[in-house]
Amino acid sequence: MSTRYFDLRPLDYVAAELSALWWFYLSQGVALILLGIAVVIWPELLTFLAAAFFIAIGIVLITLGWRVRRVKRGYEDLKRSILEA
Repeated sequence: MSTRYFDLRPLDYVAAELSALWWFYLSQGVALILLGIAVVIWPELLTFLAAAFFIAIGIVLITLGWRVRRVKRGYEDLKRSILEA
């Protein structure tokens, strides 16, 4: 009879990380339910929320693009200095 060995450490890590954020998931769920109720009561609120979301995501993407560009330049400089040495 053969014995199989499964390394469960990666799954333990994922389970620990997810369970550490239970309060975050709970608060997000409550906030989204309240937001849904608010949109049903005040439909014009949806327009402002969508606009705010688009602006926030746009700012995040511009910032991310800028940082990726900066990291790539730093990596290219490091690679160049290593290859020249």
